Amino acid sequence: MSRKVKLCLVQFAPLSYEREKNLAKALDLASKAVDEGAKIIALPELFDSGYCVEDRDKEFGIDFSNLNHPTLQALFDFAKKHDIIFIACSIEKQDDKLFDTAYIISKQGLAGKYSKIYLWGDEKKRFNFGEKYPVFELEIQKDLYVKIGLQICYEIGFGEGARFLALNGAELLFYPSAFGKARTYVWDLASRARALENGVFVLAINRSKEEFSQLSKQNLYFAGRSRIINPKGEILKELIEDEGYILEEIDLDEVKNQRETLPYLKDLNLDLNQKILKKLTLLN
Repeated sequence: MSRKVKLCLVQFAPLSYEREKNLAKALDLASKAVDEGAKIIALPELFDSGYCVEDRDKEFGIDFSNLNHPTLQALFDFAKKHDIIFIACSIEKQDDKLFDTAYIISKQGLAGKYSKIYLWGDEKKRFNFGEKYPVFELEIQKDLYVKIGLQICYEIGFGEGARFLALNGAELLFYPSAFGKARTYVWDLASRARALENGVFVLAINRSKEEFSQLSKQNLYFAGRSRIINPKGEILKELIEDEGYILEEIDLDEVKNQRETLPYLKDLNLDLNQKILKKLTLLN
């Protein structure tokens, strides 16, 4: 049975505080991708609120137990109508705590979520730290299942998270991001490394242009360069700075084939790693 699926990464410049406009932009681009056969559509980090809403984070926080929230409802209605899956990222509100959370919306509703563990810079003032690395198995179409892992932005430079997810069976790693332009060299190298060392497809979804930070009182400039990377670390598609989307049909069997060619996961000495980590913990 063929294990091919069409993926779409949407790149645009979300506006601070403009949820309705941001949703409209994201869904407009998603509609065009659906017309070309996309089954999984991924959006950038904090795509609905904008990244720089530091003074109103609580207002834009989403209770994920309530699908009636405007963001979740819009994505759910679209997913149900077109039989697709969204990978998105928004501010999550749990009681009095806020998280930077990536999540999956399917035609059944909320299919999974992951809260960012490694927070960048001023994010530590805004959000709480996540603590888990879940892997989600989803049915893309009849009898075609795929295992998905979620990471966010800065975490593309932390190989441990990608490795945990791959060891737990993840075939696709999604990185919704608001990655800074000044560190484009990190984005370029780390995204390909995470794919190669784990034998996975990496879907690195970044935003473009700039946004004014309420904390630093300066413009933040974003790198764009959303990219689809195969398990060999090769860039299949990339969008540089423009708003738009990239679309690619991938063959999930490439994951199995690459892991047989380069058996990093199979040959990994977990016992030794655990012993070393235990010693480091005792020393600290």
